[in-house]
Amino acid sequence: MKYSARIAKIEESKTIAVSTKANKLTAAGEDVVSFGAGEPDFPTPNFIKKAAVEAMDKGYTGYTSASGLPELKEAAVNKFASDYSYKYSTEEVIVGNGGKQILFNGLSAILEAGDEVLIPKPYWVSYPELVKLAGGTPVFIETKAENKFKLQVSEMEKNLNEKTKAIIINSPSNPDGHFYTSSELIELLDLAVKKDLFIISDEIYDKLLYDGREFKSMIELFPEYKDRLLIVNGMSKSYSMTGWRVGFGFANEKWISSMAKIQSHTTSNVNTIAQYASAKALANDDLEIIIDERRDIYQQRRNLTAELLAEIEDLEAIRPAGAFYFFIDISKLIEKKYKGKKIEGSLSFCDLLLKENKVAVVPGIAFGMDNFIRISYALGEDRIREGIKRIADFVSIIKA
Repeated sequence: MKYSARIAKIEESKTIAVSTKANKLTAAGEDVVSFGAGEPDFPTPNFIKKAAVEAMDKGYTGYTSASGLPELKEAAVNKFASDYSYKYSTEEVIVGNGGKQILFNGLSAILEAGDEVLIPKPYWVSYPELVKLAGGTPVFIETKAENKFKLQVSEMEKNLNEKTKAIIINSPSNPDGHFYTSSELIELLDLAVKKDLFIISDEIYDKLLYDGREFKSMIELFPEYKDRLLIVNGMSKSYSMTGWRVGFGFANEKWISSMAKIQSHTTSNVNTIAQYASAKALANDDLEIIIDERRDIYQQRRNLTAELLAEIEDLEAIRPAGAFYFFIDISKLIEKKYKGKKIEGSLSFCDLLLKENKVAVVPGIAFGMDNFIRISYALGEDRIREGIKRIADFVSIIKA
C-alpha cells in the first residue's frame, strides 16, 4: 500500500512533540520545568466560561453557518473596529478552528501548484508545512540578529521572482518576539504592492506588546490594499483560550468566500458553544482590563527572564518586544560536549537538557535556525527562576 508522498514530506510539529515528551515525564512523577508550549498559563476568564455554560443550558448546541455564528462575526468586526479603526463587514470575516485553519484555508484559496510563498526566518513552525499542504512552495528569507530578525526590503527583494505569490508576516513574532513599527511595515507593503503579492499578516499576539509600544494592524496602514491582505487573529493567546479553538480571518469578501467554501467541506463550523462564549467575551468591556493586567505580568516575567539569561555566559538573546518567547542563541555550545555527548545542534541540546536537567525547551530548527532554542515565559516567576537555574547548571558542564 502506498500513502501520500505529499503528506510524507510534512514535518511533525516540534513544539507539540516537546510538550508531549514533557507531559510524559511529568505524568511519571518527574519535576519538569516546561518552557515549551506557546500557551498562556492564566485560566480562561470566568465570565467566558459562564457564557459557555449558559449556551449549553439554552440548548445552543447545533450547527452554525460553516463560516461562523452571525453574533460572533458581528462581535469580531466590532471589536476589530474599536481596536484598529477599520470596519470590516460580516461578509469579510470567517471563524475558523484556531489560527492554523485560517492560515491553511487562506493559503489554499490563493495558491496553485508551483506558487512560492515568502517566509522570513525565524518563522513559526507551522508556516512552511501549511504552505506545502496548500500546494505551494515555501521560500525562506534569511534575516539578521542586528536587525532583531526583522525582514528588510532588500532581503525581500532578493527572493522575489515570477513564481512569488504571497508573503507571511508575523508581528509580534513567534519565536523571537520581534515587532515591526508602522514605517517598517509600510516599506514592506510598498514592495508587495509593486510586485502584486498577497500578504498574510499573522497578528495573533497583537495584545501582547510591551514597553508602551502601539500596535497597528496592517489594514490600518494600507486600507487600499485590502483585496490582497488577510489578517489572522483569534481568541487563543490574548484571552487564554487556546483549547477553545476560535480563530478569525479578515479579508475581502471574495477571499473569505473561498475560505468558507473550503471549510464547509472539511470541518464545517467551529464548536458552537465556543463561538457563543467568544461572542460574549468580545462584547465585554472587562476583557480589556484583564488583558492589561496580564500583559503587565508578562512584561515582569520577560524582564526577569532577560536578567537571568544575561548571567549565563554562553547564551545570547534579544529582549522581545512582544509575544511571550525568548529565542536564545546557543551557537557557542555547538560541537562541544556534555558529559562526553556532543551537542550537534538544537535537537541534541534540547534532548539532553530534558533528559539530564528536566527542562523542556523547543529546538530552533523547528523555526528554521538550528543554532537557537526557544523558551516561553508564560509560567510563574518561581518556575522561571528554577528552569533557568537548571539551564545555567546544564550549560556550565558543557566543555570544548
